[in-house]
Amino acid sequence: MRATDLADPMTAHVLHLVIEVVAAGQAPAPVTVYTHATATGHAPGEHRRHWLARWLADTYSHTPTPVPDVAWHLKTAVLEAAWRRALTTHARRLLHATEHTPTELLAELADDTEAADELWTRYRQALAEVAPNRLEVAA
Repeated sequence: MRATDLADPMTAHVLHLVIEVVAAGQAPAPVTVYTHATATGHAPGEHRRHWLARWLADTYSHTPTPVPDVAWHLKTAVLEAAWRRALTTHARRLLHATEHTPTELLAELADDTEAADELWTRYRQALAEVAPNRLEVAA
């Protein structure tokens, strides 16, 4: 999952921090994420540090445990939402283009679905790789 998959810029910023922490081989505990943010300059100023601390406290206090059991679901939900946003963006661009773009370029714009296609592929891979096998669970 990528930070750019999230619609909310603040949440995307925190996910970026979490990705960096995990890439460094550490568990993304709230204190670790906060320490990383302040040490790397990703939370400059008192206001940003307060916001980050509050966000981490609120999020981690409302996260069901154990996290690995729901992580696959959250990842697929985020990717599905990102895919839907990409489709909406493409549809809006086409709607605008049908009124203002020369005919020669319209077909090219209609075929430009790379962002949505990539998200669709990642969403389907996440479903296939991580979703528990229903037959195994039932057995």
